[in-house]
Amino acid sequence: MSNSRPGSLAPWLAILALALTGGLILPIASYMAGKRLIGAYEGKLGLTDYLGSIYAAAGQGEVLAWWLLLAPALIATVWYLLARVGNWLRESSVED
Repeated sequence: MSNSRPGSLAPWLAILALALTGGLILPIASYMAGKRLIGAYEGKLGLTDYLGSIYAAAGQGEVLAWWLLLAPALIATVWYLLARVGNWLRESSVED
């Protein structure tokens, strides 16, 4: 018998999806876009060097690397907060 609710796995799946998007999909997309717009990355291994440099920069605490890796989570957080504020404003205007 399970004590968990049916919807309790959804937030964890959303966090996993945001982590995969920010940690892998977004850097790969930025590499591909940069390759088309600017040209090949100067590293010998291309995408592998690019990802390695992003993760190394994040490990050294560089803000832009963290910004790239956390962008999907930050966008989701802002959307969530805007929805909560919108609901709060709607509820407070109905009560008045």
